[in-house]
Amino acid sequence: MKYEIKPKNFTFNFDLSLEKERVSRYLKTGGQSGIEKYVDRGLELGNQLVKSKATYSIGENNQNLVDKYHLPEPLHKAEYLAFGISTIGIALEEKVDELMKKGDYALSNILDSVGSAAVNETADRLGKKVLRYSRDNDLNNTRAFSPGSGSSHWKIKHQRFIFDSLNPSEIGVSLTSSFTMVPKKSSSFVIGLGQEVQQANDLYSCEGCKRADCPYRYTPTKAAV
Repeated sequence: MKYEIKPKNFTFNFDLSLEKERVSRYLKTGGQSGIEKYVDRGLELGNQLVKSKATYSIGENNQNLVDKYHLPEPLHKAEYLAFGISTIGIALEEKVDELMKKGDYALSNILDSVGSAAVNETADRLGKKVLRYSRDNDLNNTRAFSPGSGSSHWKIKHQRFIFDSLNPSEIGVSLTSSFTMVPKKSSSFVIGLGQEVQQANDLYSCEGCKRADCPYRYTPTKAAV
């Protein structure tokens, strides 16, 4: 049975004020007093500026892909590969730059942190769509692998593999010659699916990355679907 699907696009709406705890993990305020009002303002702005979009597709895996793109080891036994790209759009990024130029460094920093939380939330939601599809078809899934991330040791140049497997221009995302995504607040992944794949406990995790002091470090509980 074939489980392949062509690229599908989604728009996600969610209330960023519910992400206050997650946003706090990204802040670099140094424990400054009186920062709470800036956090509330940043969340308010974020709700206005974040326009979350995502796209994903599922295609068959084969040994040629494994060898050509040096896929991470857990993907080797996958029958299918789920490709995903998500973004929160360019508006928040532009506002961060505007605030920085005006010298409003506190709000600029907090709004940037709000954006980091928002892009992770968007990626989480896209990943859970893939998980539901996997469960509905009685397939196991690996965790999500992103080119260039410290936890996967998968070279960033393989972003091109993901982009060529989707139509990211339809959600406003492009790739530079150095394989970074535009807008900056975007993310990508590959998830392996198959009956012989070892079921992952977590879809997203920093497990395996040596940067234990990283402010973005995140080791989630088992993904709810």
